[in-house]
Amino acid sequence: MERSAIYHRPASEMAYMANKQNYRLQLKTKHRDITRVQVIFGAPQMLVKDSGQTDVWKYATKEMDKRLQNGIYDVWEVKLPIPVTRKLKYAFHLLDREGNELLYDANLMQLYTPKAVQEMTGFLTPYLVLDETATTPEWTKKMIWYRLMPDRFANGDQKKDLKDTLEWGQKADKAKFFGGDLQGIIDKLAHIQGLGFNGIYLSPVFDAYSNHKFDTIDYYEIDPAFGTKEKFKELIEAIHQRGMKVMLDITCDHLSDFSLQWQDVRKYGARSSFAKWFLIKEFPVRYVPSELPDYSERLTYEALNNNPHMPKVDLENPEVQAYFGNILTYWTRNFDIDGWSIADSNEIPAAFKRYLLETLRQVKADIYLLGNTIAKKAEHDDVFAGNNSIDVRELVEGTFITKNIPPTELAYALNEHQLRADPSTLSASLLAADSPQTQRILAKCEGNVQLLRAVLAFMFMQPESPSILYGTEKGLKTGTEAALQPCMEWKDDQVSVEMQRFLKTLLAMRIRYNNVLCEGSFEWGQCSNQYSYLSFSRRLGDKRLFALFNLGYGSIKIILPQNCKLLLGQNLVEQDKRLGQAGFAIVEL
Repeated sequence: MERSAIYHRPASEMAYMANKQNYRLQLKTKHRDITRVQVIFGAPQMLVKDSGQTDVWKYATKEMDKRLQNGIYDVWEVKLPIPVTRKLKYAFHLLDREGNELLYDANLMQLYTPKAVQEMTGFLTPYLVLDETATTPEWTKKMIWYRLMPDRFANGDQKKDLKDTLEWGQKADKAKFFGGDLQGIIDKLAHIQGLGFNGIYLSPVFDAYSNHKFDTIDYYEIDPAFGTKEKFKELIEAIHQRGMKVMLDITCDHLSDFSLQWQDVRKYGARSSFAKWFLIKEFPVRYVPSELPDYSERLTYEALNNNPHMPKVDLENPEVQAYFGNILTYWTRNFDIDGWSIADSNEIPAAFKRYLLETLRQVKADIYLLGNTIAKKAEHDDVFAGNNSIDVRELVEGTFITKNIPPTELAYALNEHQLRADPSTLSASLLAADSPQTQRILAKCEGNVQLLRAVLAFMFMQPESPSILYGTEKGLKTGTEAALQPCMEWKDDQVSVEMQRFLKTLLAMRIRYNNVLCEGSFEWGQCSNQYSYLSFSRRLGDKRLFALFNLGYGSIKIILPQNCKLLLGQNLVEQDKRLGQAGFAIVEL
């Protein structure tokens, strides 16, 4: 028994309240070193008389199940009932293949004996009270998001187009508009739902200068290029009538330099009533332009990514907190918004996040707040329901596309990622194949549609909620940043027809097996760096899925279990028992 590999950290992602009635524990051990783990648990002060009339601790035991495993370690998990005293004392009883037994508690790893159980200190919890604001809305675990940018999606009302609106389908220009609007989205809802998506994730729709609207000027107005508040309400109602959810993008860490608050600071300097809203080093506020219009290294104030047109606000300031709290409350209450994606959430103070969540929960109990960050190695958010899992996307790209991450390293990294968060946080997090701020996933695949399908199939097998950017189903591959994303292509060709057929099947599989994929165990099977393939199983109760992906340039031999049901596959030649390049097979056992 490898004692150095046995690990548990109390009061962390390895020990926390799953709900009011249950406490979830996780334990990490060396792969295949331990055959069985029992948790010994009970109320700390629960004493009874034994046969000799001696006070002994009254406890129960419960078996742990493997949640994660790869070639390096296993992760065991269990849910314990919380005693009426709301306090727990617990320890782990481990057994290995040779029959050795170990008792692991907060102070010792010792040989297991009934006497040792009675004398141990144990891991002790404080009085357990569930933080209601930290609970994850149940509906978020079932979502598949379709992300779109109104200006580039569909033009449904050409009468309101600007004078210099570009013809639909032309090459994107940072300073130009294509006329996409809210009516266009309403007109195309059937297309989105027909593919199987049940959530629409909108980039900012508020009044702004740019075409992407991340530089909001007035948070209380819909940008006139998109439509009116009445049209926006019509859109939200149309989405809800289809049984779908809607999430809006919003930035809370900066304002536009066109905002009334910043203009007031520019005019009155330190005397402005908004002077303390911003992170200003010295007055007057100014910057030295560079060759790039959206970048300066010499500013007298803090700005997002050194963009002088996006001055950062002080989110520790109660007035600023109330300002954004009121904005989100207004749209949530009056337009029935289901969720908000908070940009740059890793740079937002935890106190402000909690303020937002508590404020919005009073308006809508099951509101969803997503921490959206492009920061690498971002920790799981301990306030918002979930995060944008950019680390997972980059890991998958590194193994499938650039091939600089070996399959075994991907397996280890994904286990570490899942270990850092509870299952509810993972299922409420977002795993986006691409986004408005990144290069299109098909471009990263260098136009290889089969490789794109393999990447998407792998992502849809992960616990996080999948998200796809508009046009992926049509084979769009240009666009490297928000202002340069292409127009949606509404005419179909052979590639788009086949891609839409594939996505319908993929989304239907995700919906059917959603519980297995969100809550089930994750067991890595054979993974080969030499032959470039990986396999894994997802299991929940009597449901078990198995997936094999060929990442190499040649074909590999595959023997599928008898009586299995093929759910989705590519480049699978069953009669030859071969799986070709970019091939995969997902089966139900």
